[in-house]
Amino acid sequence: MVRAADARAYPADRRARMAAILKAQAARIGFGEVARGPLATFEDPRSVVVVAGQQPGLFGGPLYTLYKAMTAIRLARAIEQATSRPAVPIFWVASDDHDFEEVRRTWVSDGFELEPTLVEYPQNGIPPSASFSRIRLGPDVGALVQRVEALLPESPFRDGLLVPLRDAYSPGRGWAESFARFMATFVAPLGALVFDPADPEAKALALPVFEREIDLQGATARAARSRGEELVARGYHAQIAREGNELNLFWHGEDGRQPIRVEEGGTLRLTGTGSTWTADRLKEAVRERPEEASPGVLLRPIVQDHLLPTAAYVGGPAEVAYWAQVFPVYDAFGMSPPAIAPRSGATLLEPRIERTLLKFGIGWERLAGDPEVVIRDTMKALLPEDFRELFAREQGAWRESFRRVEEKVASFDPSLRPAVTNAETRLVREIETLEKKLLSVWKRREEESVTKIRRARESLFPHGGLQERVCSPLGFAARHGPWLITRFEEDLGDPGSHTLVPLGGEGS
Repeated sequence: MVRAADARAYPADRRARMAAILKAQAARIGFGEVARGPLATFEDPRSVVVVAGQQPGLFGGPLYTLYKAMTAIRLARAIEQATSRPAVPIFWVASDDHDFEEVRRTWVSDGFELEPTLVEYPQNGIPPSASFSRIRLGPDVGALVQRVEALLPESPFRDGLLVPLRDAYSPGRGWAESFARFMATFVAPLGALVFDPADPEAKALALPVFEREIDLQGATARAARSRGEELVARGYHAQIAREGNELNLFWHGEDGRQPIRVEEGGTLRLTGTGSTWTADRLKEAVRERPEEASPGVLLRPIVQDHLLPTAAYVGGPAEVAYWAQVFPVYDAFGMSPPAIAPRSGATLLEPRIERTLLKFGIGWERLAGDPEVVIRDTMKALLPEDFRELFAREQGAWRESFRRVEEKVASFDPSLRPAVTNAETRLVREIETLEKKLLSVWKRREEESVTKIRRARESLFPHGGLQERVCSPLGFAARHGPWLITRFEEDLGDPGSHTLVPLGGEGS
């Protein structure tokens, strides 16, 4: 990983400018003092960084966002221990992305109840092409924060979470800024820096990358398309679709974020408005207003590694897969890519859910499948299937016994025969009553068991999906407090692994 950073020149003046940008951003989101240590490390000319990035989801997004950041933090520490070289984890806010429909929702639970609750920010006429860096929170966010407050559990840690949540998500703040502020409450105390690449100073520093992409006239898109065709020919899936006649660069104008096509003769067409520019005109516009330029998915890693001495990038499964098409782009820029590490994953196991699994002998992974199969198998194991047959068989034996008693008693005094019959009737009635009670208890116990198993399934695999991709960390953080992050530090597995993290202990 360190060799990957060594292979790319990182000039001292660029490090100094980036240090200033990181320092200003840390102060702007309220973590200037906390960031002093990692900033000093970043300024060390020998230091490298480990980057994890994510779109700015509502209220911090799903759990896996936090797992990405934690993987980068752990990986930076591992690099330091293995090489004695300083390493800084950096959480990259993907503020240049624009899929608002994907990030405006989150599922919030109290980390305990059956189902998480959907909380969503209204579309409010925000255009699909709007970058997150251009979106500002309106008054609706106040009601959403109150909604979250009502969903969170009562605990000693609740207010400690709500205070930064209210501060981050207040009307007038930028969407990406709110996300950066709130994520910093989790990761900044662990030595991570939070970086928003839409910063005008950062865009100015990335200017050589933008200019080079314009000069390449779609060569990077063609390289990615060619690699994608190779992958498909080998039986894999191409993650990034490219026609080969586009720039991996967008331009923000009055009409929003516009893709740029390369037409015959090198003319550039802004597809949003249909207007045409020359390459020189676009470069001039980018030099005058670099903040209006926005890198596409193929160019974002190049911008990242121009701005930072990246030793490793931590990504989710889809991100790791698309790097197969990103690698050829580095050749076009004369750069070497960083090492790519898949993020760690986790499923949080609440104490009462753990008790349910232990009681019924259910492995947590089994609940990823059809829960009805698990319920059926579990119920079968609890009591023998011949429960009713048992009573029928024993009742027959009792009647045989009474026949023998009746025969013996009647031979002594026939007048006692009715007494024997009455005794038999009373006994049979009592046995039938007992059978009904047992069946009633079994039925009730079965229903309670089914409910518990369904609750366990919904906790571990909400809506049938991975917990980390559905649930917000809010409910768990409110219930368990700072101890939850300590548990992540201790229990998250190696990059690419998925770990079951029991939450019994201080926070339960």
